[in-house]
Order: sequence, then C-alpha cells, then structure tokens
Amino acid sequence: MQENILRMALKTFVKVSNVSSLSDARYCAGMGVDILGFNIDPDSTERLDETTFKEITDWVAGVEFAGEFHDSNLQGIKDAVKAYPIQFVELSNLDLIEKVALLGKPLIYKASINSEDDLGRFGSTLSYLDELVQIVIIKSTNESIFNSLDQQITFYNGNLKLVRGYGVSPDSGVERFPGIEMEATKEEKPGLKDYGEIMDVLEVLDED
Repeated sequence: MQENILRMALKTFVKVSNVSSLSDARYCAGMGVDILGFNIDPDSTERLDETTFKEITDWVAGVEFAGEFHDSNLQGIKDAVKAYPIQFVELSNLDLIEKVALLGKPLIYKASINSEDDLGRFGSTLSYLDELVQIVIIKSTNESIFNSLDQQITFYNGNLKLVRGYGVSPDSGVERFPGIEMEATKEEKPGLKDYGEIMDVLEVLDED
C-alpha cells in the first residue's frame, strides 16, 4: 500500500543505490530522490528477494525503481526483469548493454573510471552508449582524477544524463552536477537507522 507523502524538491537528480530497507526507501522518497536502486542480481549473495522488494516498494510513491545487476548473465537479468516491477535496469557490464536494451526497459550504465587509461577511453564509451542508455553513473576510487571527471561531466553535451557517483559529500558542490548517486547503508535493526551523509547531502540539495 503506497502512502500519500509530501515530497521535497531537490536541486538536482539523485539516485540512491543498494536500498534494502523500508526506512531508507520511505526517507529517500519523502526527500525527493528520483530513483531507488535495488540489488536484484540473481548471482549476488546480497540480492533482495521478491517478497522483501514488494514489502518495501509497496509503501513508497513518487519515485522510480532500478534493478541493479553486477555480474549476472543475460538469462538471469531477463528472469529478474520479469519478476520485479522495476522501471530501470542498471548494468556495469558493457558487453551486455545491446542485448539487455532489447528487453525494452530504460538502461543505466555504471562506469568505473579509476585510471588515466579509463579516462582516455571514456569519451568513446559515451559515444557508444548515446543511443542505448539514458543514464551513466560514474564511479571512481582515484581522487587524483576527480577534477578531470568533473570536467567531463560539466562540458558533456550529448543526450545522456551523467551522474557523479564519486566524492559525494555535503561540501563537494553536489548541486553543480546534473545528478549524483549515493549508496544506502544497512539498517541496524528494523526502525533504527542513521541516514548519515545521505541526510546531510539531501539537506544541501533541498530547494526549500
């Protein structure tokens, strides 16, 4: 049963990944987050089962759901897309993009850019993805290339929505970017949740 909740307006697009609790889903939806991501990869030990997914998503409104896949094969993705009522499919395997696009769901691609070589190839990757996906989330663990990635996002003029998934904090100028992604944390126990940095960032992005 979905609740009628008053949603905040945020200054930029926000996706929260790896949601696994109703507390996270309700909080993020109420704060105006655009997409909630759920690990439904059949090959993942932390996959959210169908019952839990339904128990969570039935209680939130005004937000879209993405099924997040990591290393699953094509058949596993097909089966999960049929079983879970999601609006987006998120992949990190570039080789599967064209085949999964045939399933008819809007796609999100999660790109890991951790070296200068990755950065050098990223422009051609974006060109390839331009007609296949809607959103590209850029992840990186290499702080030395954050400024270069920021420039790629800032000056990109194609059709894709580029989402900053690295270095996201309340004081990192998150409102300057077309979108950001943050990762949900595990709930300590039902009803007990510290939203931590997610709360701090969303408060910065709150239009009010």
